[in-house]
Amino acid sequence: MKTIRLILAAILTAAILLSAFACGKDGPDNSGGTTEPVTTSGIEQTGTEPQADKTDRVRVAVLNGTTGFGIAPMYVKNAAGKLEGFSAEITLYTDASLIPPLVISKNVDVAAVPTNLASVLYNKTEGGIKVLAVNTLGVLYLIENGNTVNSVADLAGKTVYLPGQGSNPEYLFKALVKTSGIEGLEDRITLDFTYPSPDELTTAVASGKADIAVLPQPKVTAAMMKNENLRIALDFTDEWKKATGTDLVQGCIIARSEFVEDNPGLVSKFLAEYSASVDKVVNNPDEAAKDVAEAGIAPNEALVKKALPYCNIVYMAGEDMKAPLKKFWQSLYDIIPSSVGGKMPDDNIFG
Repeated sequence: MKTIRLILAAILTAAILLSAFACGKDGPDNSGGTTEPVTTSGIEQTGTEPQADKTDRVRVAVLNGTTGFGIAPMYVKNAAGKLEGFSAEITLYTDASLIPPLVISKNVDVAAVPTNLASVLYNKTEGGIKVLAVNTLGVLYLIENGNTVNSVADLAGKTVYLPGQGSNPEYLFKALVKTSGIEGLEDRITLDFTYPSPDELTTAVASGKADIAVLPQPKVTAAMMKNENLRIALDFTDEWKKATGTDLVQGCIIARSEFVEDNPGLVSKFLAEYSASVDKVVNNPDEAAKDVAEAGIAPNEALVKKALPYCNIVYMAGEDMKAPLKKFWQSLYDIIPSSVGGKMPDDNIFG
C-alpha cells in the first residue's frame, strides 16, 4: 500500500508541474502573470490582473470652436455607429461656463475645455479632475486694421479691444504683456470691452469699428474674409514661445478622476481614438473641415478650411504637456490668481 501511495503522489506532482508549464507557454499577456507596469495612452496599470472597467460608455462635453476641432472626425464616426470597443455620447456646448456644473454633478465624464478652466475645476473639486492631454496650442491672435503693430512693444499707447472681460483672452493678453519684460507696458495700453462676445467683436472688427483686437480662431479668419484690410499683427503662440521658451497651451482634455480610476481601459481606448481623430485633423485638413462642419463645431466648411492652419490642433500627453501647462498656469496665477482657481494645481492634476 505504501508503494502505491508513493506512485500516486508522484503522478499527481507530475500532473501539476505539467499543467503549470502548459499555462506558462502562453506568456505573461495571456496568463496575467506579469507584474511589470503596462502603460496605454498614459494610463498605467500594475498588478497581476488588469482592472475591469465599470462601464463601456463615456459621456463627452465639447465646446464649439477650436477646442472641439480635434474631436470632429471621432464625432462623425460615433454618429455613424462606427466606434469600436466602447460607446460615446458627445454633446456640443457654446459656452465654457456650462461645462463645470456638468463635471461637478458627474453628468459628464470627459470634456474639452480651456486649460485655465482645467485648473479652476481641479481646485474647486479638490482634485476631482485629471488633465489627460493638451489638444490645442495658441488660438489667439491680435489683428489690426492698419500696419502700426509689429511687436508687443508697439502696443504702447494703443487701445486694444478684447471679448469678454474676465475670460481667457484678457488673462492671456495680460500675461503676454507682462512676460514681454517691457516695464510699465501694461499701464500704457487701454483695454476696451465694448463688444463682450467674440461674435460681436468679430463684427465690429470686420466693419471697421475696432482697429486693433484680440480674437480666437476661427473668428480671426471670419473677420479677415469680410475685410481685406485686416492683417494678423501678432501671433500669440509665437510671442509666448519667444517670451517663455514653452508652448502656449490653450485647450485640453480633462476627465473626472473617479471615472479615470474606475475605467482605465475605457480611458485608454478613448484617448487612442481621440489621438487618431486629431491626427486626421492635422494631416487631412480638407476631410477634417467637412467633419468639423458636419459635427456643427464651426459654421461652415470653407471657413474651417481657411482657419485650420492657424488653429494649432495637437495631441500632447504625458511628460510633454507638463512643463508648458505649469508655465501657463503660473503666468496667469502671477497676474490674476482667480483665473486658475486661486492657487496653482499640484502634479496630481496630470492623468
